[in-house]
Amino acid sequence: MPSMAGASRPTDVDRRARGPRVRPIGPTGFSVTDLVERFQRKLQAEERSPCTVKQYGHIARTFLAFAQKPLSEVTGTDLEAYREYLVLQRHYAKNSLYTTIRGLACLFRSYGLATADTLEPPRRPERLPRYLTEEEVHRLLGAVAASPRDSAIVHVLAFAGLRVGELCRLKVEDIEFERNILHVRSGKGDKDREVVLEDRSRAAIDRYLSERASGGASSARLFPVGPVTVERLIRRASASAGIPRRVTPHMLRHTLATTLLSHGCDIRYIQKLLGHASVATTQIYTHVDTQALRDAYQRAKPQY
Repeated sequence: MPSMAGASRPTDVDRRARGPRVRPIGPTGFSVTDLVERFQRKLQAEERSPCTVKQYGHIARTFLAFAQKPLSEVTGTDLEAYREYLVLQRHYAKNSLYTTIRGLACLFRSYGLATADTLEPPRRPERLPRYLTEEEVHRLLGAVAASPRDSAIVHVLAFAGLRVGELCRLKVEDIEFERNILHVRSGKGDKDREVVLEDRSRAAIDRYLSERASGGASSARLFPVGPVTVERLIRRASASAGIPRRVTPHMLRHTLATTLLSHGCDIRYIQKLLGHASVATTQIYTHVDTQALRDAYQRAKPQY
């Protein structure tokens, strides 16, 4: 693997990464900004999620600042040098490196280049999902009870298992009040799905919408907030609930799946609820529920 050229280079790259990209990088005169914006427009045209568009744009920008050459002149050696830089200088974890390599492969392919096709992403570690106990979720819901909006958000996360991006994209028209169904549009993998709107979640949404209407506020989106706002809300609520661990919106999704499984719900229904493309993804929750594992072992253990 090639060595890095010059000890000051990472510092220079990091400093350039904070400024606008206006330097031409190819014979057509595109600047880095132009190239990245065109790349992101292509991703949007492919109906990639806003999170992916933003993340891949950042990956492209950071790499081009490192490469200091037109995309068409980048070689496999340059990519290996960048990989080495991310691991040794930036101390990227395997998950971050995996996402970066996927983003770079997408960048090169979008411009008709196969340069990154041979760059292998690392195998991501399989970690067990973190989740809350049912008692902790009860306390979390109590911590947001005074705020109709916050209560509705936490109820939907806890009982419907939505990803935070899916929650933020929900529109009022996505609620089918007659059937108590939530229509999740363009979830991960650009898939639509329906989830059950549990009675307490429906009551929390009704309360929130009533308060919003009485205040004169109007929005097509059910919750006109971004993912960062939701993450901060969950952090504050978990602190108020006395939960010592770091709690994220995604933990509530894991919690729902784990709880449903422990209560005997068929894993195929959990797969459909969460919007997993394969039941193999959902099966990780079978390793989380240690009580169910203990019970199954007691029923099936050999009688030597």
